[in-house]
Amino acid sequence: MNLYVQDSRAWQELLSRKRFSERVPAVKVVKRGIVLPARKINDVWAGGVCDKNFKFVAGYSRREDLTGGGFACVCSSYTVDNKNLTRLDEDVIFGGSLIGHFGHFMLECWTRLWYVIEHPERRNKILFITTTHGGYHEWFDDFFRLMGIAKDRILYVKEPVQCQSVIVPEQAHYVPEHLRYGLGSFTKEFLLPYQAIKSHVKPGNVKRFYLTQTEFNKSKGIKGSHCFNEEYFEDFFAAHGFEVVSPELLPIEEQISLIMGADEIAATMGTLTHWATFCKPTANFIMLTRTHAALPFQTFINEAFDFNCYLVDVSKNFLYAEQTLGVCMLGSTRHWKDFVADYFGEHIDDDDDALYFDAALDKYLNFWCRRYPSADRLELWLYSLKSLCNRVVALEQSLTKGRPLLRYQTYTRQNTSSAWKCENQLSDDPDRLIDIQGIRLDFTEPLHDVYYSVHCGGWSKEVSTAQIAGTPGKSITGIRIRLDEDAVKDFDITYRVHTFDDGSLADDVDELPLIYQGCVAADAWSTWAKNGEELLTSGLKINAVQIKLIAKQD
Repeated sequence: MNLYVQDSRAWQELLSRKRFSERVPAVKVVKRGIVLPARKINDVWAGGVCDKNFKFVAGYSRREDLTGGGFACVCSSYTVDNKNLTRLDEDVIFGGSLIGHFGHFMLECWTRLWYVIEHPERRNKILFITTTHGGYHEWFDDFFRLMGIAKDRILYVKEPVQCQSVIVPEQAHYVPEHLRYGLGSFTKEFLLPYQAIKSHVKPGNVKRFYLTQTEFNKSKGIKGSHCFNEEYFEDFFAAHGFEVVSPELLPIEEQISLIMGADEIAATMGTLTHWATFCKPTANFIMLTRTHAALPFQTFINEAFDFNCYLVDVSKNFLYAEQTLGVCMLGSTRHWKDFVADYFGEHIDDDDDALYFDAALDKYLNFWCRRYPSADRLELWLYSLKSLCNRVVALEQSLTKGRPLLRYQTYTRQNTSSAWKCENQLSDDPDRLIDIQGIRLDFTEPLHDVYYSVHCGGWSKEVSTAQIAGTPGKSITGIRIRLDEDAVKDFDITYRVHTFDDGSLADDVDELPLIYQGCVAADAWSTWAKNGEELLTSGLKINAVQIKLIAKQD
């Protein structure tokens, strides 16, 4: 695994833990065994296979000691009146307990089906119980069909049923969920259902794609996990030849086919990265984290299945976040920049995701505040806000220590001014087609002076700190900014503009220059200019400005 993460020590520790077991899963036969549908009793699931006296035999456990507790575990039985038992005079196979969550179903719910794959000559009915996340889903049958299991063999138990006998294969996999649950383990039999599916699916022809959950997130309610700012990564990978795919819009077989045929796959970590179970050994899977936490589930997948993994920390969460059932903010981090440099051979700017991040920020905060409003989460709420305040104070102290802080304000043709923006922020929303006609720059403390002029049919007179450059009624088509002689020894001032064209510029300018530096197309950002360089558009109007002050020692 190639690590580009904040907590590399935690990831390396998990990767060093080997979970493969040489044990051979056992098979029990319960004469006159009873299969009970899973039911919540005192907030714990009960049901599964029991003997004729309702003594528990098998359900689902995440721990090898078969004790209860943990997500979706079924580790006890319950009694029913014998007259309420349905009789089935057949020898059946217990297929296990099914979770209605797609990712958990793929990794946890096939752990007894090795027996079915190993014995294709047997035609016994296979009985399943269902637990959380909506019980039965049609895609259960899609996966079983691709394993080679006929639908007429499958029975989803809704009422208690007593059979002639119940064949109970032992679990071939125990989950490495948390250290308190142990390390988990898997045997070679655990891999058989995945191998069976791959033998029935033809690899696809798309070689590079990014699996997005944007469409999936749009359909989810507030109870689910939600990631913001994924559009940045969609656009980045699309620009590098990756097809952007919303897998939930495709049939199951087509999703698996895509994975099997791909040379390069990228996705945010979670259910989408579980698709690595169907990768070919030479495939590169780029996994983007949603939080900084190291995940045992992912390191288990990397050990059990053969592929090349690139793990990249892109979490920009500044409030409390969980990998599951959480509100997460993604973006371009130093780990992402290191990965891009190594994998694509490119250098990307510090603020390459600024447009996306600013657009997603309001949505992130709004959703987070709705996600954690209840009294039982008040502690998380307060902890996050206090941590954020402490980080802001620390950042302000580090930025202002011996350093000027730049700010700027723009004026539009609607005769309105924008709010003051600190360096590196966007002066205005680039999606709004409102041209800028004036700008002024200032320092929060008058340690230095800044000089600037704008182009609107010609260069305006250069003005200094806190003065407005521009002419009412004239659209700006260029800008140049410089620092005073003392400041320029320690800092570079860099700037760029966003342009648009509403077809009316010819009426607003007297004459356009013949040669333009840093020319850009409409609805795009210019290249960066610095230290007094003339930045001119090709006659296009400007609707946003971004300015940075960079210390030369950095």
